[in-house]
Amino acid sequence: MTYKTDDPVHIYPGTTILMQPGDVIYSHKLALSSFIVGHEGIVGEDFKIYHVNGRGSYGHSDSMPIYLSRHRKGEKLTVLRYKEAFMARKAAKWAKRNIEQVRRYTYTRSLADIERNYCSKFIWQAYYFGSEDNIDLTGRGIGAASTSYITPKQIYRNLVRVGSFFYEV
Repeated sequence: MTYKTDDPVHIYPGTTILMQPGDVIYSHKLALSSFIVGHEGIVGEDFKIYHVNGRGSYGHSDSMPIYLSRHRKGEKLTVLRYKEAFMARKAAKWAKRNIEQVRRYTYTRSLADIERNYCSKFIWQAYYFGSEDNIDLTGRGIGAASTSYITPKQIYRNLVRVGSFFYEV
């Protein structure tokens, strides 16, 4: 499927699933860039994918074609969705406003630290801070003052799986 930036309707590749702001795209990959299984990005209101990784500027806002080009052919990506679209949109807005604050890609336990970040922590922060401290995507009841690692699998387990698609070049 070909993507155009001015398309009024955005659909995940090879599916009939409409993209929604706040959706989390979970990659099942195992790579040196993630050190653990999985990578996650959040869909913004502009349908760009906001994510943190160890390449380039660390905080990225990619169009779907650019985001997909960061994956291997045949790689499975799962669409995860929060149950309340209004709160998901707030998380999407937070991600867009804060992606450029990421200055270093590192695994840090300080959940309040936006400058030193990694993919799943940034997603957790988008939902937590975007919702005015109400949504903890780990399901463990932790807050910004906590010191904890956030794994992609924790977020995967606490959102609704809407569907999957495979990256095809």
